[in-house]
Amino acid sequence: QMKAELVTLSACETGLGKLSQGEGIIGLSRALTYAGADNIVVSLWSVADNSTAQLMSNFYKELSEQDYVHGLRKAKQSLISNGEYAHPYYWAPFVLIGQ
Repeated sequence: QMKAELVTLSACETGLGKLSQGEGIIGLSRALTYAGADNIVVSLWSVADNSTAQLMSNFYKELSEQDYVHGLRKAKQSLISNGEYAHPYYWAPFVLIGQ
């Protein structure tokens, strides 16, 4: 059991799992939710190291009062406006699961 407001998994494909009929996707995200994580940031495909580091740095800088949705959105917008990582490949795989 854990009590976590936010768990961030920034490695490749951390949001994937096995599709089970009647259950949906069973993977690490579900296990963390059952264990007590309220919000989880995961990736849906392979990610690049440098852009991911930049995105995560921006994400944690943008967090205020635990507003994870807006923090992730602002971090993504920062990558887009930077230009070097504007392509969706660099920022789109990251999603927030939770509140």
